[in-house]
Amino acid sequence: MSSAGSSRPRRLVAAVLLSSLLLSSCAGGADPDASGDPSEPSEQSAEDAAAEAEEQRRAEVEQAQEAALAGPAEEHQERAAEIVAEYSLSELAGSVLVGEYATPDASGMVALIEELHLGGAIIMGANVPVAEGGVDTQELAAALSTLGEAGGEREVPPMISVDQEGGLVTRVGAPLTEWPTPMAYGAAGPGQDDPEQEQPEAEQPEQEQPEADAQDDDGALTRTGHRFLAAELADLGFTTSFAPNGDVTVGASDPTIGSRSFGSDAEAVAELTMEGIRGLAEGGLAGSVKHFPGHGSVTEDSHQTLPVQGASLEELRARDWAPFAEAAEAGVPMIMMGHIEVPALEADVPSSLSAAAYTELRELGHDGVVVTDALNMGAIVQGYGGDQAAVTALSAGADLLLMPADLRGAHTGIVTAVESGELDRSRLEEAAERVAALQLWQAELADGELAAGPGAQLPEQLRGEDAQGDADQESESGSAEETAAELSESAVTLVAGECEADLADAGIAILGGSDQDRARLTSAAEAAGLTVGTGAVVNLVGESSAAGGDVAVALDRPEVLADADAPTQIALYGRTQESFQALAAVLAGAQAPGALPVKVGELPRGHSAC
Repeated sequence: MSSAGSSRPRRLVAAVLLSSLLLSSCAGGADPDASGDPSEPSEQSAEDAAAEAEEQRRAEVEQAQEAALAGPAEEHQERAAEIVAEYSLSELAGSVLVGEYATPDASGMVALIEELHLGGAIIMGANVPVAEGGVDTQELAAALSTLGEAGGEREVPPMISVDQEGGLVTRVGAPLTEWPTPMAYGAAGPGQDDPEQEQPEAEQPEQEQPEADAQDDDGALTRTGHRFLAAELADLGFTTSFAPNGDVTVGASDPTIGSRSFGSDAEAVAELTMEGIRGLAEGGLAGSVKHFPGHGSVTEDSHQTLPVQGASLEELRARDWAPFAEAAEAGVPMIMMGHIEVPALEADVPSSLSAAAYTELRELGHDGVVVTDALNMGAIVQGYGGDQAAVTALSAGADLLLMPADLRGAHTGIVTAVESGELDRSRLEEAAERVAALQLWQAELADGELAAGPGAQLPEQLRGEDAQGDADQESESGSAEETAAELSESAVTLVAGECEADLADAGIAILGGSDQDRARLTSAAEAAGLTVGTGAVVNLVGESSAAGGDVAVALDRPEVLADADAPTQIALYGRTQESFQALAAVLAGAQAPGALPVKVGELPRGHSAC
């Protein structure tokens, strides 16, 4: 099993070098060229020494924090190896399986965890109890507690996981904070101005971008948002969220990821992905960057069938794999392997079952857990037996198997494969050790026993005067609700029309969207003092509905505006109440500060009409 120290991030190496330089600076003797009495240092020398010592402290704390956020350390791996060495074959087989169940009653899942020694469970929509005001958080927390206690006194706790990205993929809703789509971070975030993007001549006057300091240049908003998202989940008893998406979307031809992606620029997606997974860890959760080898540039949905990625390795490394390479280099606890055929790696085989795909990911530098996407998806069940798929995935290099179609069958299949020699026991042990190390690390992270996680000093508090702006932003975003509102306000984008125009002076009439969408916009508009019922026709556009009216508003992905004929077009990137409040403000004449994170028709990424 690879050591946690075998692939240290370059940023940590830089911190180590900085610390060494500062130590040598502080400990060094008198300058041989200096004049004066060395026993009486000047006031300036004392101030310099104090500043150097403070900088050294910051560097050491940042180094320790980044190392803690990056995933299991060597001590977690060593303890995991000791624990796994005592596992029976049945315990080994179960420890790499994460199962699902069908109702809010978790008792059946608890029994399976205990009987099959499962690594954990995933909570889907059907498992979330509902009360009059939304999710029954007390009942959910009680269920998660029983799941977490399943297995009795075993040292490695079960993984209690969920898909919680924000936006369209939200399993646990209100009263938890509702978040816009991940693409909202891309619209509000860094790298919007693309100097290499050739601008259409007619559009050049509109290509001025928001001022740099109005953009989320270092991803602080992304990190803060994911930290708050994680903290609310951790309070309920979750330990893991399979997020964020490192997929680089190609736009309209991408049917699956869309607004679940941060955008279409690989570098910007890489930066926001790292901020997202670090934010999750700061909130106490293990995250998982997904879906290698990239689901944003294939034109079929792996939930239904097996997509084929026809790009060359050179193209993939330059685009789709860039965020995963960054994650691997920096260190992340987990990366999810998708169900995508990549002929350039191995023809006719899903990446989740392909040794070549796992080898490629390891060669990028990832030494943490590799989890499969759900094994009950169409890309797998249509062409591979559920029991055999589990064995094949492990043999290929998977460490954690998510949602096998038949848990008992997968468990039996793994045991039988080891007994017959089809699957090497050492490969199963390696996988079990990685999973155990991950769970030991997350438990300590959540309990505040590491140099990062809940209660730890935030990065913004360590950066000094150079990052005062980031610290100010952090202090202003003092709650999940405030951060969600800030994200919605920062992301809203005027795609076409006149900037800061009062579009609602004669009121608005709302069309399209769902009943909830229209109700939320009505509430937001009335709160902003707008008349609702007559006036400019505001058409709320979903994934594929027509985009007519006086004002066409893309609720999720902005590409639906490519064929719109409305004179004013706005991208919202979410359906939260805060998103509609931001929309109402723009309709009333406020500036829309966001910029397109993807191409929309002939409009390039980075475009804004403001």
